[in-house]
Amino acid sequence: MFNGAVGREQLEWLDGILQDATKLKQKVIVCCHLPLDLCASSQEALLWNYDEAMNVIHQYNCVKACLSGHDHKGGHSTDAFGHIDVYDNRLLLCVTDRMQGTEMSFNP
Repeated sequence: MFNGAVGREQLEWLDGILQDATKLKQKVIVCCHLPLDLCASSQEALLWNYDEAMNVIHQYNCVKACLSGHDHKGGHSTDAFGHIDVYDNRLLLCVTDRMQGTEMSFNP
């Protein structure tokens, strides 16, 4: 096996951050190097305990998106980069080269 897991301390930290964000009526984007969803990756590339992390995340309506990396398809011979414009009710992924841009809408 490769990759890794999120420890108990980190899961408790995430839960505390999301509790605080909920109280403050903030919107949250969770970023993780390893994918957190089977639909986003192969089983081998997932965070080992993705289900535990997602159980915490799914408890909170303040989380509007989860972004992850660790997708190495196509190698690194062509640069691909972009940025995310953040709005009250959507994220707009603006990219170059081999990536495809997208708009992700959510309830404010």
